[in-house]
Amino acid sequence: MPKIRHIGICTDDVHGTADFYIEAFGMIEVDRSDREGPQNTPEESWAVLSDGYINVTILKFKEDRYGGGYPGLHHFGFHTEDLDEAGKKVIDNGGKEVKWWNDEFGNGEGDENNWVGEKKYLSPQGIALDVNPSGWRMFPGGSRGEDS
Repeated sequence: MPKIRHIGICTDDVHGTADFYIEAFGMIEVDRSDREGPQNTPEESWAVLSDGYINVTILKFKEDRYGGGYPGLHHFGFHTEDLDEAGKKVIDNGGKEVKWWNDEFGNGEGDENNWVGEKKYLSPQGIALDVNPSGWRMFPGGSRGEDS
């Protein structure tokens, strides 16, 4: 079965966006367009990050040929062991807590209607981030956080 292994994010600030995900979530830099190569122009730049499982490519296009011309994406989630530490890193690196949502729907104990401990934040570029210590269901009928 196909598996998600790549996410693309459009932004006007490739380096700032990449640095946010590196510092806030410990992503690894795989490559960046400020290295030598033919595609290194101020109008078009990129950075490739990974957590070892999913590739996240940060892009700035001179002309977006297929993405609709809009920056960003709706949201994506990070599974973390320490929710408080992850939230602090997001805020320390320019992100913001979506406090109204966390106050209304956040649930440290969890029940059948709420994710256990999930909190929402916005990156400095305004992309919504789910930060969750219990993970998400990866397979039909599976529990959150299960890999198989």
